[in-house]
Amino acid sequence: MASTFFGLTIAYTGLQAAQTSINVTSHNLANINNQSYTKETASIKAGEALRSYAKYGTLGAGVIVDAINQTRDSYYDEKYRNNYTNYGQYNVKDTYMSQIQNYLNEFTLKGYSTEYENFFAALNQLDLTPADTSAKNQLINNAKSMTDYFNTLATNLRNVQIDANNEIKDTVNQINSLAQSISSLNKQINQIQANYGNANDLKDQRNALIDDLSKLVNISVSETDIGNNLTDLQITINGNSLVNGYNYHTLQTVSRDEPRNISDAAGLYDIQWETGQPFNIYSTSLGGELKGLIDIRDGCNGEIEKYATTTDDDGNETYKTDAEGNILTDTVSKVDSNTNYKGVPYYQAQLNQFIQTFVSSINEILTKGVTSDGSASGIPLFVMSDGSKALTASSVTVNQDLIDNADLLATKYKESDGEANTSLIVDLINSKDAKIYDGGTGTYFLESIVSDMSIDASKAINFTKNYNNLKTTIQNQRLSVMGVDTDEEAMDLVKFQQAYNLSSKMMTVMNQLYDRLINNTGV
Repeated sequence: MASTFFGLTIAYTGLQAAQTSINVTSHNLANINNQSYTKETASIKAGEALRSYAKYGTLGAGVIVDAINQTRDSYYDEKYRNNYTNYGQYNVKDTYMSQIQNYLNEFTLKGYSTEYENFFAALNQLDLTPADTSAKNQLINNAKSMTDYFNTLATNLRNVQIDANNEIKDTVNQINSLAQSISSLNKQINQIQANYGNANDLKDQRNALIDDLSKLVNISVSETDIGNNLTDLQITINGNSLVNGYNYHTLQTVSRDEPRNISDAAGLYDIQWETGQPFNIYSTSLGGELKGLIDIRDGCNGEIEKYATTTDDDGNETYKTDAEGNILTDTVSKVDSNTNYKGVPYYQAQLNQFIQTFVSSINEILTKGVTSDGSASGIPLFVMSDGSKALTASSVTVNQDLIDNADLLATKYKESDGEANTSLIVDLINSKDAKIYDGGTGTYFLESIVSDMSIDASKAINFTKNYNNLKTTIQNQRLSVMGVDTDEEAMDLVKFQQAYNLSSKMMTVMNQLYDRLINNTGV
């Protein structure tokens, strides 16, 4: 049976509920500029009724606040994180492709196309005065300028690869740090929830960390109710567990023993789990900044550049060389264990292919000839730098003997030919139009490299803009559910204030009743 002061108790519960709702509203307004904050609401319900032992049965016991709930939709969270993964991937590609574009920008820079044209311009001049030492020097100097440019370009591309490699290590460290923080928050949240406490702010911190993680790598997140107000949160990458409740796994970077591609920088990182289990960095489902960095660092259009080999009559495999004994390179398909993106290794391989074809065509003609005075046989114009194993864009240089003595340059085919005979030089000039570069000319081949780069760079820019716009749109949709709205909170504040005032008024009325009952009843 209800006590005499039951009415006062009911009014007091209303006062408490209104006060709690006002406090929650105040907390929402305090976090109105906090993008990771989730709006909270006080969940209220009627108190359990009491038996009154009267005809009307039971009496309501007022109101209680049974929980402080977050207003959040997991659908928008998943949608946001999937898009954030794509944004992270293309934002990285945009950054690095812009650097590659700066090095290969043939439209605003005097790049390799200009150096290539200058070489043949010098040949045209030599065709006019084949015995002139100054004309020979001009050709050799232009050749040296061309090789220096390709050396520098190869070095710059390698530096881009090294930068991407270092950022891969940093990204792996960030993933490990976020995994540790999320697992720690899982434990703290469950400790509070086990005592039926409010861990909403910790959940917001965890969600913000998961958002940050989704930018780095594509993740799958699942949260399962395990009873007693506890949950089990799981995060996986490529089907492998990263966070398992209170536990987490870490990734490790391990330097490669041998370069994957001929022109790769030394010591590039592979990734594995701390248990030694392999981590498939070329998985199509990887995503995020990590995927973008790996595509830039290792992307060779689904191929790997290696030393070219040939099989002799005895079935023995040996390195394939040009006429001067320079080891050549080749690409082999590795679609199943590589990325199809055109990253640094692709452009290095393309430059190497051009240099090998160009050097072979020029040297082949020169070594068939003799000097202008007929005193010596022709020697190669282009050679490998000392200590190099293969002829590549980074190792090609001009024969030092020709730099020291330009008259050693072959200008005719036979000793009996006069100095004015320019058939050898004409063949050198005509090699420019020879379709020996994958069925096209050297000029076309160089232009195709720029075209590939421009297409990929433009794609990276456009996709970054698109995913950034989507990120803004989805975030606005998410905030429409979880965000704090000024007008809505202002209306709630007025509503809860009125409820508080009415409960206060009810206590005043009850106080007057009890005052009449206690102080003014009886003798």
